[in-house]
Amino acid sequence: MDEASLAPCGVICDLCMAFRRAKNTCAGCRTDGNKPYHCTVCSIKDCVERRDDPDASCGECPKYPCRRIKDLDKRYRQKYGMSLRENIEAAGRDGAAAFIAAAKLRWSCPACGELLCVHTGTCLACGAPNPFFPVGG
Repeated sequence: MDEASLAPCGVICDLCMAFRRAKNTCAGCRTDGNKPYHCTVCSIKDCVERRDDPDASCGECPKYPCRRIKDLDKRYRQKYGMSLRENIEAAGRDGAAAFIAAAKLRWSCPACGELLCVHTGTCLACGAPNPFFPVGG
């Protein structure tokens, strides 16, 4: 994991199912290359407020948190046990490098040490339960 894996909206690409899969792997939000359709047409990544600095975090926007971020954050908290707003704010407060280092420790499987996937209830490497995945998520 590195700073490039933190999308402007707070998603950590390294923890995404599309980024982690072995076949047809996603290149990540901040890079060119293969991506799922919903990522290529992402209204947050292509937000007009970020046109002058496409690498800027949504947290740097004067309209933060906008409706899009609030809605995406709500969905991620309910379905996956991750707050994108907390990610954005921690990266802004602590710096992206420090945030990613802390996230790498937090999202490592307690059983095998591999990175967990935010979208699944079990570790992709060893099958151990994902402690952050909400019950019924």
